[in-house]
Amino acid sequence: MDDGDRLHSPPTELVNFVHRLADETLRDHLEERRFPRYKLTVEVWVQPVNDDFEPLGEPFTAISRDISAGGIGIMHTRAVRDKHLWLRLVTLGGGTMNVVVEVLRCRSVGMFYDIGAKFVAKLDEAAGFEVLKP
Repeated sequence: MDDGDRLHSPPTELVNFVHRLADETLRDHLEERRFPRYKLTVEVWVQPVNDDFEPLGEPFTAISRDISAGGIGIMHTRAVRDKHLWLRLVTLGGGTMNVVVEVLRCRSVGMFYDIGAKFVAKLDEAAGFEVLKP
């Protein structure tokens, strides 16, 4: 996606829902995961990709819910059926982080969809990309 291209932002209802859900989850959930999760509610550019990380379908925007060293939770208005997604996140310093994730789950939560995914490749380094070790 060129920087000049702009996708529509997620609806305000989704943004508000994610803020409430992230606060409740992190406050009320006893962490039993390999990596601790941290609240991160930012707009995320998402591009479905195939097993070779080549684009499939149309990109869209979603809202992140939380992040850990191993993966990320995002929320969207539609279900995803793709195995891999390329995510572009804006960092706190204003840079971008491009990663490919493997979708582990996509479940309905009210009128939105909770997508849990693990990081499998980082696309920001030198030529090509770096496949992350499990």
